[in-house]
Amino acid sequence: MRKRTLLILILLVFAGSLLAASLNAQPMFGRRMWGPRPGNGYQLLKDYLKITPEQEKKLEEFRKARLDEAKAHQEKMARLRDEFRKLMADPKADEKKLNNLIDEMSRLRAERMKAMLKHRKEWEKILTPEQLQKLEELRKDFRLRQDLLPLPGRMMMRGRMMMRHRWPAGCWR
Repeated sequence: MRKRTLLILILLVFAGSLLAASLNAQPMFGRRMWGPRPGNGYQLLKDYLKITPEQEKKLEEFRKARLDEAKAHQEKMARLRDEFRKLMADPKADEKKLNNLIDEMSRLRAERMKAMLKHRKEWEKILTPEQLQKLEELRKDFRLRQDLLPLPGRMMMRGRMMMRHRWPAGCWR
């Protein structure tokens, strides 16, 4: 009986290690391939688009500037969200202050979206038309894969944004 239990335990550990190794070997996708510094996904994209050294230098400068902007935006939004949460916790909070905070957060989000559109136009100046077409095909393929995934997979790929929408209205974390 003990030998059988030991054998089953060893087989389970072996199967678990094989599973972990195979999951570790999967290529990165989605947001994980980007980040504060280029990783495997960046190299794959660079190879796929056949980025030249000059383009790579311009894209690196572009990326660094955008990261600084994104960090400043995140800090402003975090400060506003904290202030909003504090006011929401106060039953005597001034509704006018709450509305002003909501308007300010909306304004910051709109500015960020406009900046993203402007940055996309700047990317189009750096990349060639062939590279842009390849990039658009890659985006369409990625969107198609997202739409074909069952709901739990989509929630994992889209991360926290998808999870936020699952809270009932009026529910504050």
